[in-house]
Amino acid sequence: MAKKRRSVSLSFVLLRFGIVMLGCMLLCCFLWYWLFIRLVNTGFFYNAYTSSQQVEQMLAGDPETFVSPGEDFLADYALFDHNGKVLESNTKGRKLKKLTSLLHEDASNMRVSRHTYGDGSTVIIRYYYRSEFANPVLRGALPPFEFMWLSSLGAALVFCLLFNTLWLRRRLAAKLKLFGEVSRKVGAQELDFTIPHAGIREYDQALDAMEHMRDALYNSLSSQWAAQQEREAEIAALAHDLKTPLTLVGGNAELLLDEELPESSRRMMETIAASNERARQYVTSFLEASAGEEEAFKSNSLYALFDQLISNTTAIAEARGVCMKVQNDLNGSANVQKDHLLRALGNVVQNAIEHSPVGGSVYLTGSMADGGCQVTVCDEGPGFSKAALQHATERLWRGDTARGADGHNGLGLWFAAQVVKTHEGQLYLSNTKFGGVVTIKF
Repeated sequence: MAKKRRSVSLSFVLLRFGIVMLGCMLLCCFLWYWLFIRLVNTGFFYNAYTSSQQVEQMLAGDPETFVSPGEDFLADYALFDHNGKVLESNTKGRKLKKLTSLLHEDASNMRVSRHTYGDGSTVIIRYYYRSEFANPVLRGALPPFEFMWLSSLGAALVFCLLFNTLWLRRRLAAKLKLFGEVSRKVGAQELDFTIPHAGIREYDQALDAMEHMRDALYNSLSSQWAAQQEREAEIAALAHDLKTPLTLVGGNAELLLDEELPESSRRMMETIAASNERARQYVTSFLEASAGEEEAFKSNSLYALFDQLISNTTAIAEARGVCMKVQNDLNGSANVQKDHLLRALGNVVQNAIEHSPVGGSVYLTGSMADGGCQVTVCDEGPGFSKAALQHATERLWRGDTARGADGHNGLGLWFAAQVVKTHEGQLYLSNTKFGGVVTIKF
């Protein structure tokens, strides 16, 4: 008994993803805070309250004269004379304009200090409650340390989110590939394999359903294969059994041809012998097909091939009282399966002969067209019905009452269409006011 494989639910996978991601974020926060403490201890930056402390120290005791602060002074300041002219400042541009506007305002601001010295000059100081780089160069070139440090935490959290999301996507995508592999093998009818295990309960349930489908399809195809093998064996046995009576018919016909016979009887015996030879070739083809062999493509003269088609079907037309009107404009050669092609074209011509009235005509034309060759067969019968125009080349189709399907097994035009397709050609059915038309193009 196979050991039951362990599976977890998709909800558990997502919950585990959430826990892992939360753990990664907490770890990032811990590392971020630890590094922050280390930077504080090394004096890499000033604390947020350092700026206000420097201002308090600068204005402690209400000094009478202004003393310029050093480079480590964090707040923005400007010293004005009694006329409002800037005497000294550590800032410029918009910040200086803001300090100038504060000189003329009476409104109080908790982050703005104002002090007037004994000589009438006034200093306006504006400070910020934020951490700053201790190094003046870094402080002038980079944004405030506090903004950059908080941004680094945000970037670390976003990185954790992306990393864990991509990890989850990769894991789930790897499981989904199993469905693609199973579908590909089933589509190619490669059914002798074991459905893989995904390890996720919902995925495994879907894979189990595909396993049932694979089993059903495997059993169905196995049954069809066995039935096909049985049919092919029966056809091979039948074809083999037919060889003996055909050999006897052919041998007797050849013996009779050696005798002195009236001209009409001799022509009939020659027709019997030729038809028997074709039937024997068909039986041989059946045996080769049942053995898995296939007729090879060989170069053949198109003109000679068409002439042989005429020779094979003329006797049938004479026996039916139908006149054959032939035009052979073919030339050149082509690689074809000669026996298969003659049998296919013979089926089309014989079909036209059988559906033409006594005294009627069948028009057989071979021509070169559109860089290839074309064979056209026209009869003077009732033509193809609407259904036949769509289905006459289907296997075992016998629904064309307009052309009298009695005695036909629905294989002639089907076989012709298959051979034409093998030769990369097309077979078309149509009607004229005189009868049916079959056009074959290669």
